[in-house]
Amino acid sequence: MEILGFAVKPKMRVLARWTLISIGWAAAVLLFASQWYVYDVTRDAADPFVFYLWWSWYLWAVITPFVLWFSRRHPIDSHCWRRTIPLHIAASVTLTGVQLSIESYLGWLRRVDESSFKGALRHYFSQHTQLSLLTYWVLLAATHFYRIYDQARRRQIQAAQLEARLAEAQLDMLRMQLQPHFLFNTLQAATTLVHEDPDGAEDILLRLSELLRVSLDELHIQEVPLRREIEFLEHYMGIQQRRFGDRLRFHLEIGEDVLTCSVPSLVLQPLVENAVRHGIGKRKERDEITVRAFRNADHLHLEVRNVTGRLIGTLDNLVGHGTGLANTQARLRQLYGERQSLKLFNLDPSGVCVVLTLPLKQCSAQNLTCMETNT
Repeated sequence: MEILGFAVKPKMRVLARWTLISIGWAAAVLLFASQWYVYDVTRDAADPFVFYLWWSWYLWAVITPFVLWFSRRHPIDSHCWRRTIPLHIAASVTLTGVQLSIESYLGWLRRVDESSFKGALRHYFSQHTQLSLLTYWVLLAATHFYRIYDQARRRQIQAAQLEARLAEAQLDMLRMQLQPHFLFNTLQAATTLVHEDPDGAEDILLRLSELLRVSLDELHIQEVPLRREIEFLEHYMGIQQRRFGDRLRFHLEIGEDVLTCSVPSLVLQPLVENAVRHGIGKRKERDEITVRAFRNADHLHLEVRNVTGRLIGTLDNLVGHGTGLANTQARLRQLYGERQSLKLFNLDPSGVCVVLTLPLKQCSAQNLTCMETNT
């Protein structure tokens, strides 16, 4: 339905545009016919109003196609107005002369017994020249106004498309930075087990291949359901569990009501990786890493905490020293602007917690279409 909607909208816009043009054209014909009729009424020489309506329609029908064509061929721009304005003056005078000559002849045929052809020419040129010239320049002004409006609209659309492509390219770049970072660390973990635990190294490589398959399948998908993100994370946790054995435990506390919520793809893995690297990776004691996800009003909260880590320094300094945190923060800004937050703090008596706050969206696991939830 969305694809169909995108196909129909341009057609609806074109239809609406031509409807407005037709209404404007009909209003102009009616206005000119009324003015012409009132002018002749004041001189006791009026024909039925239908006559004026027909002639006004004829006048605009003859002039409009020519003005549209000529204005496209010779637009009045800031760099060429000195040349094009005299052309339009000559064109308006020429078109008026030809048109009024035809009108004079047709008018003389209707009243051949009342006046000569020269009298008809004199009458039409004296009474209708201003109206014909005004018609030409009104049409020219309307054409140029629409051209300027259309150019501004196209520039706005192009700028919006360029901004969207730039944002998508920046997000893809951040994704590509995360994946080599994760790949390097995982291969390093497998390398340390090749001789000590070949089965463990094999298990790590098998899990890594599955992670790479999933990440390649979702290379250009920026948001996924939390359920899928957790499935991806479990592969990573299995790798680290194999690496550290009984020294490392993982706990998942994920609310059932948030499993279909939308999260940035690969958003949890670098946070868990930081917890491993700065916790058990630097200390010999056992460690436990807990991943939580729960809803709070119209936001989704994601937490990753361990029990042995300790932060020294501010969040800005810590982010500046780690690719994972820096890229995560940059992706969140790109995707959600000011509606997100990333907090990192120490726990008491020990441990570190990182909390992500995201706008709450529901996401379909089948088609990955995400919609923001209103509360």
